[in-house]
Amino acid sequence: MSLAILERLPPSRLKALLEHFAEIEDPREPWRVAHPLPEVLLLVVCGTICDCEDYELIAAWGEAHLPVLRRYLPYHHGVPGGRWLTLLMNRRRRRSMVGA
Repeated sequence: MSLAILERLPPSRLKALLEHFAEIEDPREPWRVAHPLPEVLLLVVCGTICDCEDYELIAAWGEAHLPVLRRYLPYHHGVPGGRWLTLLMNRRRRRSMVGA
């Protein structure tokens, strides 16, 4: 599947999605962040929509579609690798489960 879904999304809806991502608290130390949370979340959502079944595939998809992702967010350091995505996303899930 391609990014046709993202490209057809009305700008107002995409803007709302990106604004929502920007409001999510990032518990990481800011000086250590190479991949801002909104970039990670956009990558994971797009990769999931495009039928990627794990974080390794999402990372590979992101590398292949980096120019398109950069239309929406800067991705100064490219996209994170699959192992890093797995660690971050599992960390976020554990924290939300502990707080529930």
